[in-house]
Amino acid sequence: MAGLAEMVPYLAGRPSPEAEQAAVEALLAAASEFGERSCEHEAHPYEQSLGELAEDDPGWAGLRARYMFADSPGRPRGEADLCPANISGIARVTADTIRPFAADGIPAEVPEDHTSSVDSLSSILWDYPGSDPATDLEVNAGGVAWLATKGARAGYVITQHASCWYAVYRITERSVFEAMIEGLETVLPMLGDPTACTHGDDEHPDPEFESADIAEFGFKLRSPGGRSEIRDIFDTYPPDAWLCPRYLHDLADEALTELRTAHASKFGVRDTSALDSTCVLPDGTLDIVTLTTYVVDADDFDERAENVALWAARRHPTAQDAHEQLVLLLLALWVTQIRGLPYGVGREVRALLRTVDCASHEVACPHGDGHPDEDVRRWNSRKFAAHLHHLYASDVFPAPEGTWSADVWGCPRFLAAWARDLILELNGEYRWMDQEDGEEESVYSREQ
Repeated sequence: MAGLAEMVPYLAGRPSPEAEQAAVEALLAAASEFGERSCEHEAHPYEQSLGELAEDDPGWAGLRARYMFADSPGRPRGEADLCPANISGIARVTADTIRPFAADGIPAEVPEDHTSSVDSLSSILWDYPGSDPATDLEVNAGGVAWLATKGARAGYVITQHASCWYAVYRITERSVFEAMIEGLETVLPMLGDPTACTHGDDEHPDPEFESADIAEFGFKLRSPGGRSEIRDIFDTYPPDAWLCPRYLHDLADEALTELRTAHASKFGVRDTSALDSTCVLPDGTLDIVTLTTYVVDADDFDERAENVALWAARRHPTAQDAHEQLVLLLLALWVTQIRGLPYGVGREVRALLRTVDCASHEVACPHGDGHPDEDVRRWNSRKFAAHLHHLYASDVFPAPEGTWSADVWGCPRFLAAWARDLILELNGEYRWMDQEDGEEESVYSREQ
């Protein structure tokens, strides 16, 4: 048994099926033989150290075996080290590390680090984060090099899959996506042959559970004590189905597809050419109703509103006249005001906003406080759309109640103040990504 314990770093990695089978059978036989002998100890050394594991540790079994035969620095060998129950426990944990769920009777001891991680991640996935979600997700995505066992790798994939939706819909930091993608790409070849699956489709755990629950199972898969708890409380599926290579490959592939797509959408260069045909009339003028409808009717996950702002920023330099340029600028300002723009979109929109003379917001104008108010610019999209329709084509669209004249909408002081506020917000949101991209500091940045 001691020899097998020393070989766990190999046996728990990716051994041949024959070597794994022989090792597990030998360890379980030893566990059974020693476990039948009685003892008078209330606790054993292996139990005391089990809860200290941060992950499956392939070196744990070898260290426990060495304690049985010799004193170690700072830890003299005790009588309980050679107790049959201690030897049996080491054998069971070792077998479970090599082949998760191979052994019964392991204390349901979840590592403290995992309990803390579960609490933190659960608060994020319930959408009530108690700490910085981006930092937590990035930390959870790291450490792939330490995933030395099947259980640790399976738990990692399940946790990343459960976290994927939050990253896609809530996270704006590029480093989080890159860490999650890199981690899954690294672990994918370590998951085994997906064609070796022996389960029916209904025998794989359902990934559509509440994500916080499935993430908790993912953490518990990573340690012998955690797996013991799963076995005790969750018997809907065969235990080995959590480790199935086909199941894990499917989860990893699905998460990677979602993350890569979101990464490209949030940080890449979007193609907005389709709007050239849907938002421009045959005579070359703007289809202002379609443009504003894309914004007003878009839900939180609809990219059309963001694309309108991006398209407006790209069309602005070549617009037919100053009036169209004003409307395009107002479109970009409006969308930026009411929606969070991902970096790939926002950096181009910000470039347009920076063309507005920032000094003008301090210059007096004849309108006093008579500029369009925040209620229209931020909170009442349909009313803003009606104003924009009339501004663009007053001969076609009636003036809404409380309308403002074209010279008020185009007031340099009004536009500069609005653009300045939004640029400062974008600068704060994009601070780290700007540094990564070597973005030059603007006048607005220095005013923060």
